[in-house]
Amino acid sequence: MSAAVGAPDRGNVLGPEQIMRLLPHRPPALLLDRIVELVPGERVTGIKAITVEAVWYEGVDGSDYSYPSSLLVESFGQAAAVLLAEAWRPAQGIGDDVPILGGVTGVHFDKAVVPGDVVYHHVRIDRVIGDNAIISGHSTVGDSTVMRIEQVILALRPRRAIT
Repeated sequence: MSAAVGAPDRGNVLGPEQIMRLLPHRPPALLLDRIVELVPGERVTGIKAITVEAVWYEGVDGSDYSYPSSLLVESFGQAAAVLLAEAWRPAQGIGDDVPILGGVTGVHFDKAVVPGDVVYHHVRIDRVIGDNAIISGHSTVGDSTVMRIEQVILALRPRRAIT
């Protein structure tokens, strides 16, 4: 399912079924379509295809179809959570534990994301402290950076504590 340590796997590494085994999110709250690169314990690239059928576009008059920035951050966070779930699973035997968001700082939006765009979240682990991790990265559409995140804090917690 995952790439060898230190070696990127650029194929269809994880699809929705595998992502849902690692995260508690389910549609429509699942905002990550695939993981296309995974270097366990180091970095991940996740993708989200933006479609006009999403519930948050209901009632939009057509003048502003920008993807909500809060959902872009959440989608990035889900990619980060997959990276940590994969990293912690073999090392700590996480079993039924899941990564949860603790905080986000230094978010910069560089360009609007609209239906038809495919967003690539490039996420890296900066530091792991016990069952907490500090993450950073950026998101792109084509050759353009659409969002930069200086710091995300994630923590590993029992699934039963959040459901």
